[in-house]
Amino acid sequence: MKKALFLALMFPLVVFASPSWADLDLDKEVLVIPDTHNEKPYIWNVVRNPRGYELVMEYGDPAVGPSDQFSFEVKGESAAKMDDMQVFITDADVHAFAHVRPVINSDGKYLFNFHAPTTGKYRFEVVFKADTGWVNLRKDMKLKKAAGKAEPVSKPGDEDYDVKIKLYPKKIYADHVGTFLYEISYKGKPLKDIEKIDGFDMQVAAWDEDLKDFIYVTPKQNLGGPEVAVSIVFMRPGKHAVFAEFRHNGAIRRIDTVVFVNAEPRSGPGAIENLRPAD
Repeated sequence: MKKALFLALMFPLVVFASPSWADLDLDKEVLVIPDTHNEKPYIWNVVRNPRGYELVMEYGDPAVGPSDQFSFEVKGESAAKMDDMQVFITDADVHAFAHVRPVINSDGKYLFNFHAPTTGKYRFEVVFKADTGWVNLRKDMKLKKAAGKAEPVSKPGDEDYDVKIKLYPKKIYADHVGTFLYEISYKGKPLKDIEKIDGFDMQVAAWDEDLKDFIYVTPKQNLGGPEVAVSIVFMRPGKHAVFAEFRHNGAIRRIDTVVFVNAEPRSGPGAIENLRPAD
């Protein structure tokens, strides 16, 4: 993972020990920061590349025009039920990021557009809900830089937002709950009207620098801001790129951060590491 990733952040990463700015109101629900000990509900219950599924993905030649359309289908007997289909994309350096919801056409194939900002290898994480829970199918593809203009990381109006991030605990360990508390302000005032994305205040995706540990999470509480708490159990130590998305005034904004996850070896049948998603 290139060093540039950790420096070119859309919003600064700030870790504080001070209390949050939310006023105590007994009539309002209060954000709860979970215990940092092992908590199974915060582990993303997903199976990666399970038997019975085959991901077939194709894309058009970027030299023919500015629109790069991808299509894919999931084959196999196990692919009868697929709900909440989503695609997360990054590059080999975990610098690029895209999150799309494909549309399905009449022949059963899913379609989406993605403009590769540079030539190189890209990771596609296709996730959906099956009868047994979340399924994650992944595919690596080498792409040419898109002929059209790639979408910029920042959007007009980003300068009106300020985001501070508190980590609980300050030192994150693999196989333990770590909580990101996002404090969002808009034009200098706490943002209290975050718009829901699929019912959530925020959607968060994360990869480790080797692209082995992909995680998709949403908040357990969705109070509309100005604070959003997202709890994650990272399964691997090392640097992780964390991409958060929230919506306000109809536009989705991104918060890019990097966290170092410390190793804490454990063993035995009851260890949380034994609950890792199957590769």
